[in-house]
Amino acid sequence: MSEQIKDSQVQHYQIEDQARSTLRQTLPSVEVRIRDAGSEKPATTAWEATLAMFSRNDSLARLLVLCLVMVIAGSYVGVRVNQSWIAVDDGTLAESAVRVLQGQLPHSDFVEVYTGGLSFIHAAAFRVFGVNLLSLRICVFLFFLAWVPAVYYIALRFTPPLTAGMVTLLAIAWSFPNYEAAMPSWYNLFFATFGAAALLHYLDVRTKRWLFIAGLCGGASILIKVIGFYYIAGVLLFLAFLEQSDSDNDNEQQRTRKNSWAYRVFSAGALLAFLGTLIYVLHRRLAAGEFYHFLLPSLAVVGMILLGERKAGAGTGERFAALLRQVIPFICGAVIPIVIFLIPYALAGSVGGFFSGVTSSAIAHAINLAQARPAPPQYIVAVLPLVAFLAAGMYWKQFQGRVVGAAVALFAVVVVVRATRSAFVYSGVWFSMAMLTPVVVAAGVASILALRSRDSVSKLQRERLALLVALAATCTLVQYPFPVPIYLCYALPLTLLALVAIVTTVRKQRGTYVLASLVGLYLTFAVVSMIPLHIAEYSHAIARRDVLRVPRGGLQIEDEPFFEALTIFLQQRAPNGLMYAGNSCPELYFLTGLRNVTRDDNGAPPEEVLKALQANDVKVVVMFESPYFPSAQTSSEVRAEVIRRFPQSRMAGSFHVYWRE
Repeated sequence: MSEQIKDSQVQHYQIEDQARSTLRQTLPSVEVRIRDAGSEKPATTAWEATLAMFSRNDSLARLLVLCLVMVIAGSYVGVRVNQSWIAVDDGTLAESAVRVLQGQLPHSDFVEVYTGGLSFIHAAAFRVFGVNLLSLRICVFLFFLAWVPAVYYIALRFTPPLTAGMVTLLAIAWSFPNYEAAMPSWYNLFFATFGAAALLHYLDVRTKRWLFIAGLCGGASILIKVIGFYYIAGVLLFLAFLEQSDSDNDNEQQRTRKNSWAYRVFSAGALLAFLGTLIYVLHRRLAAGEFYHFLLPSLAVVGMILLGERKAGAGTGERFAALLRQVIPFICGAVIPIVIFLIPYALAGSVGGFFSGVTSSAIAHAINLAQARPAPPQYIVAVLPLVAFLAAGMYWKQFQGRVVGAAVALFAVVVVVRATRSAFVYSGVWFSMAMLTPVVVAAGVASILALRSRDSVSKLQRERLALLVALAATCTLVQYPFPVPIYLCYALPLTLLALVAIVTTVRKQRGTYVLASLVGLYLTFAVVSMIPLHIAEYSHAIARRDVLRVPRGGLQIEDEPFFEALTIFLQQRAPNGLMYAGNSCPELYFLTGLRNVTRDDNGAPPEEVLKALQANDVKVVVMFESPYFPSAQTSSEVRAEVIRRFPQSRMAGSFHVYWRE
């Protein structure tokens, strides 16, 4: 027995050493040679010495690079966090938080657009930082600062510190700075990344508490917005792969002796049920673009798991036990925050109302957002130059020199400069990212299947790669059914991390200079061209902004004098503190502090509005004449009743204000 324990320990340390050695394999690493080839002469410049220090994979280098990344990201985003707004977004988030602060429950006392958990977080932010729009930005900024080390941690599993820092900055540039509002989809991204980091650590230590922590991240994500289920789906796909990976057995005799057909039938049924559910969600708008962006990635991951069954050697009982050992801690972690969240609803006897409200709000929100279509598959040609450069850097020996690297860097500079002046060049770079996720997932699946027969790649490396590929495949669904540019940013960081994992795992050449130039190209493009364009506000040009100087303001917005004057005007016309402002203008409730006479801050059904106007002593009504979503148009019955009951009116921009003395 002691000899077996000793052999087991030796094997364990060999595996650990192999895992650590993989961390030294670099992707766009800015590597410097401290000594010339075949010479003991040290590097002569301070610049090379500094780069060498940051490229070392030790604790000091990792900490220094993380601090540098945090300073850059915190400074860049921090000075922008109060800039610009989309009125309906900030207004919806803020007014829901105010209602929670007043003791109301989402979906029970008022209509909540999302699940409701985010309103509690924002209510806490109001309590700490004050009731104003800036408080929500501070709250999401703090979550962003916690997210940055998680991205860096994931990148470190595949690259040395300096490269991991560059990858982290790239993921940042293509995400939060493009729209600093406290949108729930940012929190979904943050929690998915936290969960991915926890699962990567689980692969290193195989301790169940990290599965539980990953589940907590999923439960919290669902409480913020129901699309947190996409993260749950990605993790479950990964756990199915992980069980399969653990049961791989190359011994043909042992594999034939153990019968696992019952498990295989269960696994295939569960995977096909997942695909069937996904198709059902997509089927009303399932054209070529939706198939490419939203169905193909998940289809590839499911196909990978089904094909992997050929080498799974354990029996049915062993495989079910192994799967449950991993799934149960994760599911428990996901369920616990949801159960805790439901306690106030249980005490109020409104659990059924909560689930009904979440379902109806999710359906209504999806219908409202179904206004755009994803880019058609033919735009994949924009990805081909990126794939060509990556492949050359990874496999072509002649593409490794500094001269080639300098040429690619010069090309990157030209592209970045031209993108500021040419819509064609800008679109080319943008679509190379917009069309990237299915390509990355397909490449990742192909790599994992091919790597099963390569002894040079460890099982741990394949499992890490499978985790990020699965999450990239499912979390990209956040873009459905509203695939406008900003929604790409809610998922792209996971795709970029998966791409890094693929390149570092399968490459045969270092590709230092070429790959670093590509990272620099997309990082600089985002900072110079994309972020200043305010892609979240693509529907109109950005004008001059000033700080909104009302008690609940604090953001720099366009038309600040207009909203300040309108806020004061509405407050003066509503001495009893009541107002009805329909048609998706919840920002007016929040800025004025006036109470909505209906349960829905974005526009209640006509019968509820008519009843509220007749039963309350409302002095002022506002109709927004230019709502973004067609469903928000004022009904003819409500308009006629308002005109009849409120004789005085005036237009204030796109707002038609009615009042009576």
